[in-house]
Amino acid sequence: MAESLLLNNRYRLLTIIGEGGMATVYRAQDIVLGRTVAVKVLDERRADDEAFLARFYREAQAAANLDHPNIVGVYDIGQDGNRHYIVMEYVEGRDLKELILESAPFPIERALTIAIQVCTAVGAAHKTGLVHCDVKPQNILVAPDGRVKVTDFGIARALTSTPAVEGGDVWGTPDYLSPEQAAGKRLGPPSDVYSIGVVMYEMLTGRLPFEAESGLALALKHLRQEPAPVNELNPRVPPGLARIVHKVLAKEPSARYRTASQLAQILINYHRAGEAMTTVQRPVVVRREPQPVKLVPPSEERVGDYEEETEWEEERGWDWVAVVLGAVALVAVLGLAPLWTLVYNRYARLPPPTAPPPAVTLAGDEVLVPDVVGMDQEAARRLIEATGLQFMVIDEQHHETIPALAVISQVPTGGQPAKRGAVVEVIISQGQDLLVVPDLIGQAVEVVEPQLMDMGFAVERREEWSLMPIGTVLAQDPPANSVVSRGTTVILALSSGSRLPLEANLADEVLLVSCDLDRVEFRPGETVQLTLHWQALREMSEDYTVFVHLTQADGQLVSQQDIQPLGGAKPTTSWIPGEMVDDPYELAIPVGASPGIYWLKVGMYSQNTMKRLPVVEPGRARAERDSVLLGQIQIIP
Repeated sequence: MAESLLLNNRYRLLTIIGEGGMATVYRAQDIVLGRTVAVKVLDERRADDEAFLARFYREAQAAANLDHPNIVGVYDIGQDGNRHYIVMEYVEGRDLKELILESAPFPIERALTIAIQVCTAVGAAHKTGLVHCDVKPQNILVAPDGRVKVTDFGIARALTSTPAVEGGDVWGTPDYLSPEQAAGKRLGPPSDVYSIGVVMYEMLTGRLPFEAESGLALALKHLRQEPAPVNELNPRVPPGLARIVHKVLAKEPSARYRTASQLAQILINYHRAGEAMTTVQRPVVVRREPQPVKLVPPSEERVGDYEEETEWEEERGWDWVAVVLGAVALVAVLGLAPLWTLVYNRYARLPPPTAPPPAVTLAGDEVLVPDVVGMDQEAARRLIEATGLQFMVIDEQHHETIPALAVISQVPTGGQPAKRGAVVEVIISQGQDLLVVPDLIGQAVEVVEPQLMDMGFAVERREEWSLMPIGTVLAQDPPANSVVSRGTTVILALSSGSRLPLEANLADEVLLVSCDLDRVEFRPGETVQLTLHWQALREMSEDYTVFVHLTQADGQLVSQQDIQPLGGAKPTTSWIPGEMVDDPYELAIPVGASPGIYWLKVGMYSQNTMKRLPVVEPGRARAERDSVLLGQIQIIP
């Protein structure tokens, strides 16, 4: 990384510490405050995509509003040219996934210490109305001293936001998806609690609760299967802790702990109780009347049920707070008496209600079929069988609105008579039709595009300069193995070959259509060869000069060539509107040029006024001070 690569003359990018499909994270130096920071830089190829930018800045805004010692802090957010970035707290350490792969299963003490810190961090987000939606070990950083930091709120959603899958948005990582995420339901804090449970399971056993060959198969397992108890895979896990993990991994959100903060308190209480059972206890004097005491030997089986705690207090006289509250309640009830009288008089004068429709007459061996459409499969089964009927699943289908494992339809329908023992046939929902995005990088678009469309995806192409063969997939969004809904648009960044599309409009007189550049790495003393492709938009009355400049990231000029097109053989006054002009250049790199990243910039100017033609529309390029930025090259030693 070049010493000269600065963002807004403040953040010097030093080394890459993490890379993803949409952004790269650097260790950087804040030269103003003199501190080390982490800078997440959005992929420049996404800088013109409003959806990507919205997602990128949503992460910054979500995390910036969270002030907690276990959440990676956000210091700054900004833009330098085409680079959008977030400046974050730098955490010296490793991500939890690396540690799990290296040494799991963890000792119980270590797993609890990490889990409690993760829970307090995510719980702080819940208190502000945010759901993280992507809790996984890769987003949990562990410092050498054991401190834990949760990061990456890139897909965090407000508790009042829309359901998990909307317009093809990517939500979560298949290994850590909650059942409601997999089903495309609205998410709440219990979804993060489930994901934390998966992380705990992995720390305690060294493996994930579910494994499958595809993301879709994983999502279905989260929806339908029960994981093996953690203490079966690791007998060192006490039964009490195993029960907590089992509860956290419940399929129904209501069966889990409500928030990460509640789970944190459960784990803290469990930890304290475990310590208390192995520590010499000091006698405690309690001023109470003698009571018969049932002696129970200490047993680990008593550890793990901490949702209700008993606090021993001294017996006291009158509870005056309760007396006052009771008096207030009595006054309120008496005050409602006139209202009750008014309501009674009003409804006493209403005409009698019409008779209900006649009830269905049942034979002695008949019952009414319950209406179970929309009910959970198991609840529907219990109700049908309790009525004296048989329950039979005849099909499973995807459904846009009815969640997975709920009843779509039934025969006979609800309210109809049927003989005892008759079969009620139901169709069960598989939830939204979810698809797993395949890995497309490096493949030819002619091959992958028909495959994607056959699978049910929409496809959007975007061309980018590359030395790869034309049509090769350079990047994709959503990333590989993402679980998304049918109809999601997959954006493919395709190689345009060595020809860089630009389409930059200069003064409505000439269009810089593209540029050919067949190399991006050079050594000092070598020559950059490029060809500019111009198109005249109208007749020009002046012979303009083309400039080709090589600059450092801070704008300092390193090398330049200023000359009329084709070395003066094709002046702009001779161009015919619509004519294409191929204009080659050679730019010498100084022998003493320092290794680093440099910019190629081009444009035209008038020799009479020495003013550049304004870039009225940069097209697919970037413009800076009426010069078109072709891109970066790297000078290597």
